[in-house]
Amino acid sequence: MSRLVCSTSLVLLVLSDAGAIGAFDRPVSGARASSPRVAPPFFIVRQHLLATVSEVDRTTHVVRLKTDAGRLTLHAPSAAIETLGKGDSVVVDVTLIRHVDPARLTRRQEDPPPLLTQRLPASVAGIQRAVEAVALNTPAGRLTVGVPADAIASLHTGDALSLELVVRPEPQVAALPATGAARRDSGLAGLLLFIFGRSK
Repeated sequence: MSRLVCSTSLVLLVLSDAGAIGAFDRPVSGARASSPRVAPPFFIVRQHLLATVSEVDRTTHVVRLKTDAGRLTLHAPSAAIETLGKGDSVVVDVTLIRHVDPARLTRRQEDPPPLLTQRLPASVAGIQRAVEAVALNTPAGRLTVGVPADAIASLHTGDALSLELVVRPEPQVAALPATGAARRDSGLAGLLLFIFGRSK
């Protein structure tokens, strides 16, 4: 795949005013619940992006990715550095987290493990409520992600969030039978491409 493909799916996993979270991440048991009188709702939003590796620096262990949502500069372990090459296609699972203590959320154990996983601080740089999109500033770069209306309603410019990025090889979907969910994702991909356009 020589050209970049746009975002493929967007899911609001959890939205609650009590900080409870679902099967994707569970808080460590025994965590003390302490929140302000009027606490913002907690949520986890996951989005899948297809990306192209634009550079692999094996000296500094840095991988640069190009996505329709923005460009990312990530520090990768040696195994990922040896696996990836310029022009490779990968999938980036982007998980946006609003939680009173995101460091206490456990991460899923995956087999096989992804190429790399990073959880980064993020701040809201801009909000486009009409198209349900949020621009984020992160140490890895600026990223624009889709956020459902229920979650975006509580966000404001400057809000602090957490962003988890999981990079894995692109699956060979051409050999798999198309499902209803896959066809719906394809339609959403076209919509997001129309909204955000294509990165240069």
